[in-house]
Amino acid sequence: MFFKDHLKIVTDAGAVLHLGWDYDAPYVLDPLNGVDVDLQTAQGVNQIGDTVEGQSVSGVSRTLSVVFWGRDALTRARAFTKKLPYFTKGTLYFGDHYFTRFVLQKLPYFSSYTPDPRCELMLYSEKPFWYDLNAVSSVLGGYEKAFRFPICYDSHIYGIKRDGTAAVLRNEGSLPVPFTATLRCDMPVTHPKVVDLQTGAFIGFDLTLQPDETLEIYRSTSDRLACTLTRAGVTENIFAKLDEDSTLTELQPGDNMLSMQAENGSGYLQASVSFYPMEAGILPEPL
Repeated sequence: MFFKDHLKIVTDAGAVLHLGWDYDAPYVLDPLNGVDVDLQTAQGVNQIGDTVEGQSVSGVSRTLSVVFWGRDALTRARAFTKKLPYFTKGTLYFGDHYFTRFVLQKLPYFSSYTPDPRCELMLYSEKPFWYDLNAVSSVLGGYEKAFRFPICYDSHIYGIKRDGTAAVLRNEGSLPVPFTATLRCDMPVTHPKVVDLQTGAFIGFDLTLQPDETLEIYRSTSDRLACTLTRAGVTENIFAKLDEDSTLTELQPGDNMLSMQAENGSGYLQASVSFYPMEAGILPEPL
């Protein structure tokens, strides 16, 4: 059986490298799965066995072994090494389906140069999971364009009002995922929030959202919750306006039933919610 083996390495410096059978550069990337879970255990006096008091998962070191084929194999091997100096960071794309961030832990080391150059390097992923390349998104509330009359009759675009009281976002991944939410409104909305109707968890703000403002909830590059408000092209940090009882920062595996609510004006609120499903481990997909 043949598998989708395209491996693309994109460094933060802008280099793009392609590996796989189609590129005359077969490789082995290990591990794709099998992440270690660290257990914190304790044992009492005369106790048989242990008590697991905690679990944690750290980053993952992945070994990448590459062989270069073809008449220009040595030239391509040289270029490969040149684009991966120390302190390299980037994104690893596997099988045109998953991606993960990495830091170069060990530079390419060549064990042979002829006839087929062969090297090995190590990539460290701070987060022990893979993101799906295909984002899941949904819009709650607002209007969906339906039709418009010819310009000679009426230039107005008519639409159908979306339901903002409930929408189901399905997380097909195996892990809870952070999400991005963008809130807008047609009229002033007081204390807007996004609520999980199944758990009661919510994320809300102690402010009044105006029609010319955009409120965004997302994870920063340092993986911290960030909240911003944009008005007239100027963006400000509004983390201080976050309701202190807010706990909805991730979407669980399976169905997540979300609702837009507010103290006043919830019917004028619209939210765009999106996320990338995550997997703790992956398998190659057949062609």
